[in-house]
Amino acid sequence: MKRGLRFALLLPAAVLIGCVVSPTSSPTTPTPTGDWTNWQIQAGTAITSPPNTYPSFLGAIQIQSTQASGIFTTVNSTGSSTGLDYAGNYAPTTGVVTLATYGYGFTYTEPASPYTLVPVGVIGGCVYPPTYTGPECLAIFASPSVGVEIAPLNGTYTGTLTDSAAPSMSGTGSLTLTQSSTPNASGAFPLTGTVTFPTLGTFPLTGTVSGEGIALNYCSTAVIGPCISLTGSANPTATQITASNLTWAETGPSYTFTGTLQ
Repeated sequence: MKRGLRFALLLPAAVLIGCVVSPTSSPTTPTPTGDWTNWQIQAGTAITSPPNTYPSFLGAIQIQSTQASGIFTTVNSTGSSTGLDYAGNYAPTTGVVTLATYGYGFTYTEPASPYTLVPVGVIGGCVYPPTYTGPECLAIFASPSVGVEIAPLNGTYTGTLTDSAAPSMSGTGSLTLTQSSTPNASGAFPLTGTVTFPTLGTFPLTGTVSGEGIALNYCSTAVIGPCISLTGSANPTATQITASNLTWAETGPSYTFTGTLQ
């Protein structure tokens, strides 16, 4: 079933600088038992983080018995659409997953090892429905495509947060996250957690992870209180988070951190 399209600005790839976090618990090995999994699919032969090879398809896949379903958004260099529902099947003997909407979609084979790159085939020349004929369809049709499942972001990641403009604010920081097991209507997975800054304290965060991309924020309701935003990316095994832009801003002071948390 197609949902109405809307576009939202994407953060440019240039903002990612490098902050990595390590979880306290090991990722859960995916099995086709009905759990929703977080996927990033791109044209080409490699996964970039954030996507700078377009088109890319970010969303969720659920395999239950021999049935498969998905919710994916199409991302281009300027924005992304709302989620589209995909339906298909899973072949237990071969591991092949097929998902489509309006006859357009993709197919891949479940990898022997989780969170590893897999080739993705395209059905009908495009993973977007036939009512859309933009350059994304042409690019995906003309190029090979690959996909990877991203492990759930559950645990505490710790590392050095650096503010190059205010070196005295740099130091050890941490990010504790819990990922929802169910995606939202766009195929992104809600996140809740806390961030601890050097010298500034600990604050709550909410947001989403979609493919490797992470977006979190918090804004105090107090008359004087900080607003915090974090954009970054996770590696496929969810053992590292790169915080490309972590901002703490209040009336007057403002600090921007980058770092790697593990």
